[in-house]
Amino acid sequence: MLSIDEIRAIGQICDTTWGRYSTASSPTMSIKTTLQGDKLTTTYTTVCHLASDRDLRGQVATVADESVQLTNDYMKNLRKEFKSMSGRALKVKEESTQDSIEMLTTSPHTPRKSAYYRRFTTFTIE
Repeated sequence: MLSIDEIRAIGQICDTTWGRYSTASSPTMSIKTTLQGDKLTTTYTTVCHLASDRDLRGQVATVADESVQLTNDYMKNLRKEFKSMSGRALKVKEESTQDSIEMLTTSPHTPRKSAYYRRFTTFTIE
């Protein structure tokens, strides 16, 4: 069970709207976090451009692999910052992950398509 000070520490680390952690590491992607009880949910969002209909699955798979890697890096940094702020390790276990793709622009005149790619990952704090 997290103490109120540990919850505040997680809140400060995950709050990307103001302060030290508000500077984005990448202008093309975002990772937002919510904490509900002992469940920590990350939402990775990016805009991707898909080149053609022929290899749509392959292109989305590349974006999916990148999202998994960036989410893992985010959680690694979260655990590191939490340890430096609270003095103890944050143990999390991945419960579920799912992704979605939302087409933004499609046109019969051009093969290029733009889409939002999102990955929702839920962790349990142990």
